[in-house]
Amino acid sequence: MSIKLTPLRLGIVWKMVRSQLIVKCDRVPKIGAKVYDSSLKEIGEVVSVFGPTSQPFAEVKPINSSKRYIGEVLYVLEKTAR
Repeated sequence: MSIKLTPLRLGIVWKMVRSQLIVKCDRVPKIGAKVYDSSLKEIGEVVSVFGPTSQPFAEVKPINSSKRYIGEVLYVLEKTAR
């Protein structure tokens, strides 16, 4: 059995607060999950999750805080067995 990494939409970057990205999430991510842009380049890591479970937000610590991500769709990779 092989393992495949499947990109799943995390959500849209809503704003930036104190060098952290605030993402309006489609799903609740795991703390420590790596976060990727649309070209699947790693851009950061989830450091906290907050808000209601029906519309959670994630705080993402970006690798490069100088790049602007507001409005971009971000992804996490999920392992799936084939």
